[in-house]
Amino acid sequence: MPVTTRTRALAAMGAGALAATLLTALPQQADAARACRIDVTTRVDQKERFAGRSVSKYVYATAKGSAAGSFDHAGNVIMTTYPLGAYPSLVNKKIGELEAVGSMVQNQAPTALGGINADFFTFADIRYATHMEMARGPMVKDGVVIRGTARAQRVVGVDKLMQPYGGTLGVRGSVAPKATGAPKVRLRSVNWHALLDRGANLYTTAWSSAKRSDGLATYPRPAGEVEWVLNRRNKITSIRTSTSGASLRGAPVAQGTRVVAFSADVAASVVGVALDTKIKVSVRQKTDTGVRLLTGVGRGLPVVEGGKPAPLGCRAYAKTPGAKSARPRTFVGWDGKGRWRSFTVPGSSVTDANGLSRSGGLGLANAANVARSLGMKYAYELDGGGSVSFYARKKNQWSRKDLYGVSNSGNCVCQRWMANGLAFVQGP
Repeated sequence: MPVTTRTRALAAMGAGALAATLLTALPQQADAARACRIDVTTRVDQKERFAGRSVSKYVYATAKGSAAGSFDHAGNVIMTTYPLGAYPSLVNKKIGELEAVGSMVQNQAPTALGGINADFFTFADIRYATHMEMARGPMVKDGVVIRGTARAQRVVGVDKLMQPYGGTLGVRGSVAPKATGAPKVRLRSVNWHALLDRGANLYTTAWSSAKRSDGLATYPRPAGEVEWVLNRRNKITSIRTSTSGASLRGAPVAQGTRVVAFSADVAASVVGVALDTKIKVSVRQKTDTGVRLLTGVGRGLPVVEGGKPAPLGCRAYAKTPGAKSARPRTFVGWDGKGRWRSFTVPGSSVTDANGLSRSGGLGLANAANVARSLGMKYAYELDGGGSVSFYARKKNQWSRKDLYGVSNSGNCVCQRWMANGLAFVQGP
């Protein structure tokens, strides 16, 4: 069952607060930093093969982090290598909704090889709803931007040529009525939890349309000062303003429609556009290298790049206590042969019966050095703590693997429900 909002809010002070701190404290690029190298030792305790010749190594690792201004840590890790041609594909819930990663993967990608948790989370307060949990960053699924803003944010994923990508993603585009004298307005966001100024914000059916017993949206979206409802032919079927249809601003997006929500500072320029006007909506991806992503998921903090562990430098990873403390963690990346890998630090014990918290694990720089020593040439951080999840498939049977070495005397399910995850699927 889902955990309570209050419990999730307390958890946010851990994983969510750490994410926010690192996102602001660490530079976007690691070019000027010296890699943080830490002495590590690894011992493979067992190997397991599963679907598609994927292989998991269950490893006991130690890291001498104190030599780099961190802590010495020891603990279990799981390094999983997927076969050539396999790649990560986004699985996700509608914005606002949550599901356990195992069931999300099995429901959306039942023939996948394995699945892991993905982005960190943020809490949004929108009108009458507080602490709604949703993915922190962008999402791209099957080449379509589900969520993102004009501000570039870190992601990891696969481009449309099936090459791995670790960098940033922003959205670009415009909303332009096909009418004489009508303004062309810059696109500011897609399905974002806050209405961004200076342009148009696009909302789609990727946002949850669930309703409460009183008829209000369970997960309300931000309301525009002016809103256009577009049908499948991109014609305006409804216009909502403060004087006309005001109560419908922020209403759930109906099937077969999209909603363009304008910020207050541009509302005056669009309020005169008439019903039935055809609108051209342009949504483009902007990445560091100009590639278009097939799959993209937020966070993507670099932990191994070009074979260099902790490329941002020891000081960067030691700035935040949570980054150098022992924590369960999840990385995703690839090796020198281009094979995708997932790296799981399960932690040592369950510390909260509702499954939100675990203790033990490795510091971020320590884990990065272990991941590099086990063969990751590129690796990017995903969510950790109680969010850590790893599922694998053998034939038609799925099993959970992320509690390897974790003391679980209460035998609880110990899963945090997530907004998204990554399923590793076999390519053609």
